Parts: sequence; structure tokens; C-alpha cells
Amino acid sequence: MGYSIQPLSKGIATACLYLSMGAMAAILTHCVPVKETANPLEQRLDKMLSEMTTQEKIEQLYYLTDGNERLGIPQFKGSDGPHGIGNGAKGFSSFPVPIGMAATWDPALISQVGRAISLEQASRGKDRIAGPTLDLLIDPRMGRAPETMGEDPFLAGRIGEAFVLGQNTTSVFGSVKHYNLNTYEINRRTNNYLSDKRSLVEFWGYHWKRTVQQGGAFSIMCAYNWVNGDKCAENEFLIQTLLREHWGFDFYTMSDWGGFTETKKALDAELDFCEGNNLYIKELPEGVANGLIDTALIDRAAKNLLRTKLLSGMIDGVPTISEKVIDSPEHRELVYQSGLQGLVLLKNTSAILPLNKNEIGTLAVIGPNAAVLPLDGNSSSKVVPSYTIPVLQAMKAAIGEEKVVYAKGCNMNDTDSSQFRAALDAARNADYVLFVGGLDQTVEGEGYFLDKEADEKGGGAVTRPDRPSGTVGLPGMQNTLINALAAVNPNLILVVISGGPCSVTPVINQVKGLLYAFYPGQEAGRAITDVVLGAYNPSGKLPATIPKNDEQIIPISADFTQMVSKGAGYRWFDSQQLSPEFAFGFGQSYTTFQYSNLRLSAPVVRAGEKVEIYFDLKNTGTRAGEEVAQLYLSAESISPLFVMPEKQLRGFSKVLLAPGETQTITLSLSAEEFYVYEETTASYHVPEGQYTLRVGGASDNLPLAASLRLEKAKGRPDLTLVNIRSLPAFPKAGEPVVFIASLINNGTAPIQPGETIKVSFMVDGKPVARYVSTSTTIPAGGMHMACAEGLNGVNWLAQNGEYHISAEVEIASGKEISTENNACHAVLTVPDGKILPAEIASQIK
Repeated sequence: MGYSIQPLSKGIATACLYLSMGAMAAILTHCVPVKETANPLEQRLDKMLSEMTTQEKIEQLYYLTDGNERLGIPQFKGSDGPHGIGNGAKGFSSFPVPIGMAATWDPALISQVGRAISLEQASRGKDRIAGPTLDLLIDPRMGRAPETMGEDPFLAGRIGEAFVLGQNTTSVFGSVKHYNLNTYEINRRTNNYLSDKRSLVEFWGYHWKRTVQQGGAFSIMCAYNWVNGDKCAENEFLIQTLLREHWGFDFYTMSDWGGFTETKKALDAELDFCEGNNLYIKELPEGVANGLIDTALIDRAAKNLLRTKLLSGMIDGVPTISEKVIDSPEHRELVYQSGLQGLVLLKNTSAILPLNKNEIGTLAVIGPNAAVLPLDGNSSSKVVPSYTIPVLQAMKAAIGEEKVVYAKGCNMNDTDSSQFRAALDAARNADYVLFVGGLDQTVEGEGYFLDKEADEKGGGAVTRPDRPSGTVGLPGMQNTLINALAAVNPNLILVVISGGPCSVTPVINQVKGLLYAFYPGQEAGRAITDVVLGAYNPSGKLPATIPKNDEQIIPISADFTQMVSKGAGYRWFDSQQLSPEFAFGFGQSYTTFQYSNLRLSAPVVRAGEKVEIYFDLKNTGTRAGEEVAQLYLSAESISPLFVMPEKQLRGFSKVLLAPGETQTITLSLSAEEFYVYEETTASYHVPEGQYTLRVGGASDNLPLAASLRLEKAKGRPDLTLVNIRSLPAFPKAGEPVVFIASLINNGTAPIQPGETIKVSFMVDGKPVARYVSTSTTIPAGGMHMACAEGLNGVNWLAQNGEYHISAEVEIASGKEISTENNACHAVLTVPDGKILPAEIASQIK
């Protein structure tokens, strides 16, 4: 199916008699019109809309009325959940906060975390979670730092993609937040951030593009703030132009709680769902009646909502998940593993760590976070688990209570030194001192430390940081106490637990060991103890630069222009020629690694073609350990000329090596990693010219370098197939199945109308459905959802069992940059299963 033979003109028919069979086939290819595949998904959506009144469509757009019992359309039910189930729910697993997930540099692990959180939500009969959070860390003091994915868009994109892929193995989907430029919490509803479009796309947008396209996000939550004079939820460029038209997002957008004020402007910009205020349900009926609101806009918004409800499984039915998954032993172990792998060893003078528990006579455990365990800042994402394991509790269990002496020493954030004496006495008589400090929910969070009324009506001024202390340093008397402890016992190990990084410069020379923990979840004490005692070799790397002091942080301002080049984090430090205390990507191990033998698949390629980078990584120490090998890209001389950052992370791989083992690591760069957004043409480009590739273990430790030249080349598309889906989402035996996949064009030229695209879907190798189109447009960097028809008009019928689902795409003209990524593989289990990417399916078995 897909092609139909039409009568040829007499002239062509006569000419064909004198042609070879090959030539005749070529003429037929050009002469025979292609029958466009009907779209079963859109047909069903159109039918649903045709059965709804205008009022019912409007009700779909409002968070208290979006269910429709008459038509069997369920209402969204959800809660906050970037690192566990929030909104006052109790007894659910509390995983590391997003910045802690980023510190693992392990996407496969974070896919499992995303799945676990969503399974716990599904067991409650819920449909969605507000999360993951893709905010970038601009300033460690920005209040909501724990919910960021760190400072780098590339790392944030890979972790965000992984989390969403894990979510999407369940019936629960995420509303990814906060789109976009959600930074300072002070005056967050009125801050008007200024940005050039290139920075919006390349810096603020890179990780959103990746999570939307490769991750397959079902919902986007708009931020409170303004961008270039428009609220994010009313911002046509952010939503309609960039998110939808360019990146191809087909599902629904929503406001943060009450996050817009102008109904028509929001609807025009393609904000679909109104949450937290009643503007849509109150104003849209009257707007339609008086002709101010076009009903086509309401149809469009309702269709986006219903598309999500269909493809997530809400309408056709989802499997029942047992409540036994909540806080289950398996999830507790995953909390532990994800917290463990995000712990970052920053200093280890004289190899003081790991401690040998059999040689410890007395260990003094001191500090405001020693006997309690903070899980998050004070925010809507906070989780209340059934238990926590503080460091003091875990250490006593590991080495024996009789060996541990505890003294709090100081409070989190005051000037009281009355507890110093007990702490100094404990330290003076101990073999080692473990100081556990940092931050907690009393000193960082979601703007809860501000005058709320003034915050909501602040007028957009960004005048100060959001931490009550106003500084990036450790709050209260912590520095003073740490220095005093070091004076009586030099064997001092500092553990910092926080969300936003804290400067440790005032004490760094007084501590022999330093372990950083980004709110690692409810099992954190156990994880920290296992690293301190050597049961686990630390493998985390910093997801954010740790500055020496406040003066090294990018100045507080609402002006975010040229962020793509001056940037934040390591980009800022590079552009200002500053040396931080600890660089982005840094993290030590109890073993050592050696990088060598860097080579490229080719030193010169045409712009847009894939480049493979090979290098050898050797464990030169005596312990097994994991290293995160990192690849950074620098533009030396490019055309067209763009101002570029000194370097950008463009690849990484976390590798486990035995002592003495060497592995050859392969990383690759496609056109996407070279993309520069050209504002005048509103399109992505891959500039030709000279680049340098650097490889190493941290952004400031890149011992290997190689030159690469991209030669000028004619633009070509490059299609990748991702995220095979089905309708219904969870097929049952005997049900006909419609197959859908997303096409991403990460090439150097658009797919234009007239180009024939074919996608074939197979079950266990047997063709079952096909998508054919000559009218599709996909810009470079864009995405399109291809919905197939069953062969001969008959859809595949599901039966109980496990099936291998695959899809392949081809362009009739064959003008792609590469065909290596034209196939996609997945697994479907019937009943109670949905189509899962093959790699994800293998991870969760």
C-alpha cells in the first residue's frame, strides 16, 4: 500500500515502449503520484473533537474540568515529582535531587530512576508528574539550585532525556519544567530576562530540544518569568516558533501554577492548559461568544491535550500497578545506587580516604548535617520518605557505636558558638574527624525566604541572591568551627551536603579529605559511609563549577544576552579567565586513570558528517574504578564567523575499569553537536572550518587534543527514527494496533515538500504498517511524528507474548548525510506492556 498507479498520458505511454525497463522504472518513479498515508491518530482526534461542544473543548483546557465522563475522557491526576512523589504525600522513595542525578553522569542509571518514580506514581492511580526539572544553574545561590540539572546544557540534555525515557516505560508521563530561563527565585513572576535568540536556542534550549525529541516528552510546563517582554506562558517565540514549529513538539503545554495573566495572548502563543488560575474556563466562553477568540485555537489546544491522553494510555486504559512498588526494597537499593554514584571526591591529601574501619579507634562525627539528613531545599519538590539514614546512623552501624563520638558543634546558620567546646573535645581525642555540613531546607529553596507579597509584585528587579546568607560560602559558623577542629586534629574529612554548590575555599587547606554530596536521597548516610570506608570507589563528577568566592560568580542581572558565548559555569570562568576552586566535570577516584592515543575517524570531513573519536583509557591504579571520560569542542576559525565559547562539552562516557585494564573508548559527533543557530535565517547551521577536540577527566584537565576540519558541503537532511509508540499505548490481545514513530532531522538541510519519505514498521521482522508522505516538512534540527497505516488497510492484531518491533525510514532520493541511524528497535509485551526502546527494555529486565 502507499502507491497507486494512475493512467499515463499518451505521449509518455508511447515513449515507454522504446525505453529499457530500468529507464521506464525511473520515469514511473517520477510520474506516479504518491498516495499520502492517512493518519489514524489524527482521524481519531478529529472524531473526538467533532463529538464535543465548544464548552467541552474549553473544559479540556482547565485543570479542574479536563475530564469528560460523557465521552470517557479521564482527568489529569498528578503531583510534583522531580526526585520522588511530592505535595505532602508520605512514605514514597526520595531519590537524589536533579543536580545530584546530573552528578552521576550516568544516563542509563537515571532512566531507571525516572521509571521507579513513575511506577510509584502509577501505583496511586496517577497519570503525570511535574518533572524532571531542566533548569540550568546560573548562580549557586539561586534558591532552586537543587532542582537544576547543573550548569551545562549538553549534560542536562542527556540526563533529562534519560529520565523521560525511563518515565515513558510506564503509564505516567512527566510535565518537564520550567520552560524557560527559570533562574532566580526572587521576583520570579515578574523578572523579565533579556536574551538573544541564538542563546535561547543553543544555550537555554539545547537540553530542551534533546529531552523533547530523543526523550519523547509528553508535556512542557512554562516558567513563571518573562523573556524579552513576554511571560513564558504567553511567549510566542518560545512556545509556537521554537518548541512546536522548529523542534516538532506535538503534545500539550501548560502553565506553572497561575503563571499567566492574558488569556488570548497565551492561547495565541499555544499555551494549551491552564493550571492554577481560572482564566481559561472563565474568559474563553465569553471570548468565543463575542468573536475575540477563534474556535480553531481552542480546537488546536484541545487536540494537543487529547493527543497526550491517547498516547500515554489514559483514554484506552493502563495496567494496574501494585502499591508494593512504593518504597520497595528494589527502589531503596536504586536510591542508594543513584546517591552513591553521584558522590564527588574533591580532595584526598595523603590518601586519607578511604579509612580502614579496622584501624579506627575513635571517629568524631561532627556538624549540622551529621545526625540529620536534608533531602532537598524547601520547595514544591520536597519528598517525605518513610525513613532517612543520616551519616551518624550509618557510620555507627558500619564501625560500631563504641567507636563513634558525636557532637553537633554548630547550627546550620547562626552565630552561636556555644557547642564548639564539645566538638573540639571530641575531635582532640579522636583518630579522625568527619565533619558533615553544607546546606538544608532552611537556607535554600523555592523563594520561601522572601516576602511573598513583595516577590509577586517586585517589578522585575533582580537585586540579590536567594540564599538568606547572601553568599556562596558555608553558612553560619561552619567555617570557623572547621578551622578550629583542624587545629586540634589534622585528620579532618569534610562532607558537604547541599543542592547549590558551596565554596569551601576558607577551609580547603585545613581539610585532608573532601566529599561533595548533592542531596543524595534517603539512603545518603549509607552511601557516604561506604565511600568514606572504601566499600565503593567514588565515581561522581561535578555537574557545576565550585567558585572560590562570590566575586567569581556571574553578576546578578536580568540581562542574559550572549549567554551562548559568555555563558555560565565553566563558560563564564573561561571567558573571564578565572580559576575556580573546583572545575566542572572534576572528581577524583581511589584509583588513577591515564588517557592516550587519541585519533579520529578522519581529520577532514564534510560539514554535517559524523566524526568518530577514539582514545585509550587505562586504570593505572590498584583498585577497580569508574571514570567519566569527557569530550570538549572548541571552534578555532569557522565560517560563517560566530562568537563561540572557549569550549563546550560535547560527549562523555562513564567506564568501569579493573586495575591495569585498558579500554578503547569511542565517542561520536554528529551535525547536532556542531549546530549554531543563525538568527537571520532562523535555522541551524554547521559552520565549516577548523575545530579542536579535547579529551580528559575534567573541563580543566584535558590532556588529549586533535584537530578537525569541516569542509564546505551542500546541505543534506539526516533522519533518525526514535520513540516508536502504539495506539492503544498498552495493547490487549485481539486489539488492532496503530504504529507511530518520531522522525528527527539532525542534518544540515530541511526535508522539503516533494521529498518522498517512507517508514516501514515490522513485528518480529514481518512488515505490518507503512507511512508514506511527500508533503512533510522537517527543518534541520526539527522533528515530525509519523503515524502509519496497516498494510492493505489492516492493522496488526496484538496477541499475548513478547514482540520485537522495528521501524526503518528511507528518503526516496537517497540524499541523506547518513543512513546508519535510519532504523529503530523496540520491545512490546502483551498484555500490560507498552512499546519500549530496546536499550531501555534491556536495562529494566
